[in-house]
Amino acid sequence: MNANELADELDSISYDCTIEEWRASPVGSAAAMLRQQQAEIESLKDKLYLTKQSLDIVDSWIGKAQEK
Repeated sequence: MNANELADELDSISYDCTIEEWRASPVGSAAAMLRQQQAEIESLKDKLYLTKQSLDIVDSWIGKAQEK
């Protein structure tokens, strides 16, 4: 289960209140923070993937340069 799925579970808890009151509640705030954290996790995964691709390219260049 990722943070978005957990946030969805929290959102499924029904309270007798308005949407604004729900968002201001501790559970509503926790759901929002979980979604924010999941977005940051995905961003970091993308950066890590791009870094690995860059390192693979550099390794390839170094290997070709050493062959000469």
